[in-house]
Amino acid sequence: MKKRGIVMVKLLLIVPFIFILAGMPFANRIHPMVLGMPFNLFWVAAGILLSTCILAIVYHFDKQNKEEKQ
Repeated sequence: MKKRGIVMVKLLLIVPFIFILAGMPFANRIHPMVLGMPFNLFWVAAGILLSTCILAIVYHFDKQNKEEKQ
């Protein structure tokens, strides 16, 4: 992957930050209940799952991780 591509992939790390901090004022309510949780708790849990997926994507495409395995 070219250097520009890895920079774009690493920019994905901004998404969870924006999801949790910028989205919380819009998600700060109790109703509706989602999966038995208040909506704001569901929002945080979804942010954690989103962060995990994004970190896995960045790990997969990061060239430095492949160099360490060899």
